[in-house]
Amino acid sequence: MKLYEIFTLSIIICLISCLPATKEDNTILSLDTKDTTFRLLKGYQDRQEIDSLLQYTSSNDPNHRYVVATAFASIQSEKGLDSLFKLLNDPLIKVRTAAAYSIGQIGDASATNELLNAFKTKDTLNVNNTFNAAILEAIGKIGNKKLLPSLATVSTYRPTDTLLIIGQSRALYNYALRGIVASEGTDKMVQNLTSPDISELPKLIAANYLARTKSLDLSSYKFQLGQVFTTSTSPDIRMALAIALGKTKDKEVHNILKDQYKIEKDPRVKTNIMRAMSNFNYIEVIDNMLAKLGDKDLNISNTAAQYILNNGLRTDATIYKSFINDSLHFNTQATMYQAILKHIPAYYTNTRNILKNDIYKKIENTSNEFVKAAYYSAFKFDPVSYKEIIEKTSESKSNIIRTTGAEVISGMLKSPNFGQTFGTNQRYIKRDILKLIKSEINKGDAGVSAVYGELLSNKTLDLKQYIQNPMYLDTAINKLNLPAEIETYNNLSKALAYLTDKKHVAKQPAINHPINWSVLNAYGDSVLVAIKTDKGVIRLRMYTQEAPGTVTNFLALAKDNFYDGKLFHRVVPNFVVQGGCPRGDGYGALDYTIRSEVPQLYFDTEGVIGMASAGLHTEGTQWFITHSPSMHLSGKYTIFGKVVKGMEVVHKIEIGDKINSIIITKG
Repeated sequence: MKLYEIFTLSIIICLISCLPATKEDNTILSLDTKDTTFRLLKGYQDRQEIDSLLQYTSSNDPNHRYVVATAFASIQSEKGLDSLFKLLNDPLIKVRTAAAYSIGQIGDASATNELLNAFKTKDTLNVNNTFNAAILEAIGKIGNKKLLPSLATVSTYRPTDTLLIIGQSRALYNYALRGIVASEGTDKMVQNLTSPDISELPKLIAANYLARTKSLDLSSYKFQLGQVFTTSTSPDIRMALAIALGKTKDKEVHNILKDQYKIEKDPRVKTNIMRAMSNFNYIEVIDNMLAKLGDKDLNISNTAAQYILNNGLRTDATIYKSFINDSLHFNTQATMYQAILKHIPAYYTNTRNILKNDIYKKIENTSNEFVKAAYYSAFKFDPVSYKEIIEKTSESKSNIIRTTGAEVISGMLKSPNFGQTFGTNQRYIKRDILKLIKSEINKGDAGVSAVYGELLSNKTLDLKQYIQNPMYLDTAINKLNLPAEIETYNNLSKALAYLTDKKHVAKQPAINHPINWSVLNAYGDSVLVAIKTDKGVIRLRMYTQEAPGTVTNFLALAKDNFYDGKLFHRVVPNFVVQGGCPRGDGYGALDYTIRSEVPQLYFDTEGVIGMASAGLHTEGTQWFITHSPSMHLSGKYTIFGKVVKGMEVVHKIEIGDKINSIIITKG
């Protein structure tokens, strides 16, 4: 064995040791957003003044050391590592824990040994488990593949070592998110999920690991997972396990899913059962999917239509048309039109023209921009219509329609229908489309340019062979309004780098919007807001200490009535509802950005409110609320509040629903 491997093995042995508990550190942190030093340190964090922050790592006040340790989870700079290593030995456990978490967030693999050395082997009973759990989680973010089997096969943790098991589970999940998986890790997750003595959170992490990790062969676990799926009282676990079970593609599992659907009460679980059905034989599934198109639950009907879009057959394409009627929700209808245009043969010219005329009538008969956009999206699988789609959408006064038009053209080029339709002529059509795209980008619309920028950087499509001179992108980039259009800037600059064979580094906006502390002066650390929508009121508690920059920004916008009349422009079933875009298409922002704030908070439950972003430190006005646990977002998106009442309203929100007003009160 190499010296490094011997060292690593010895450290892992330390990780599994169980020794007597140590005396608990009873020091209590007393953070206060009105405190002058708290605001000073958060200001340093916001401005990323690292040297100023580091001066406080040796402060006699543990509150200061804690805020500094937490700050680097958001700054994510390697310049803070040496000081964080020292804080791993801080006398206060909360400081040590924050330091460990931040080291994981920074993502430097060279920090692994420092974390392993800091693991407290004298305690698996109580005191240090919070700290040790944070170390395990951090190793999952930066550890190499060799560590994974040893980490997964720790066998000395008792069921009562809840925090250690949570840390181990988060580590395995983080490994999986990085595409690093070992059979030992999957075995451990299944063991946690099926053990009656393990607490709920590790089970939830395990279920999400099994659902989200790609290329897992779960066939050998099918009966164990099926047992938990049918007996668990947690809809969150059942939601994830429905997706995991679908991966087995097993006939017996199919029967388990069908039986559970009949008795399932939670529509989110039923929706995921429908999604899982996409893994099974079309003949066994299609009748049920067609029947569910008219389901009163929109998510179920949309999922059924999405199945037909993804899995439908050419031979059945004309049959699908008979299931479209005005009683269906517009999203379901539009997806069905898209499915038919995808699957129907290109040479069915008359049928395709009839369908297209029907779609255009739907567009003409509504004033709702989101309804129009849904029907325009059906043309992604009708590449013959590329010119008329550009003509009909590019001059629209609606941001939503213009951006949708660009998304449709992008969809056409990505679709297998493109090659099937144009055959050997497709290279000429691509050149024609790229000329039109160039013209559209030159118009300077942020949403349209962002979509086309992403398209042009798509290596799979390899469009660079059709573009002789891409420098028009440089001109377009220089005309953008920064930092408001940072997402468009990065999409176009990435495309230009790809087309000119250069390396792309995403741009991060410099500090341009300091924290407005005066907003919190009237409220203190306990703030509630009520979001009044078309469907009812959603009440949230703000996380003022954890994300003060984000909270003050949100509250300031709410006080200025910025959100009044804004729409929920994005709704993804079982995932999120998103609003706050001034353009209405997801590409809008004001003339500033704020910093990401990602301390040790998690998207482990429904009702978490987070900031939408186009990368680290690019947030502005857009936010989302989760429908269900979304653990893959943790550490990547700012969490600044939680729904305390009104989740039933969140679940009812549809695309295009309005935010009428936001009311702020003390908690």
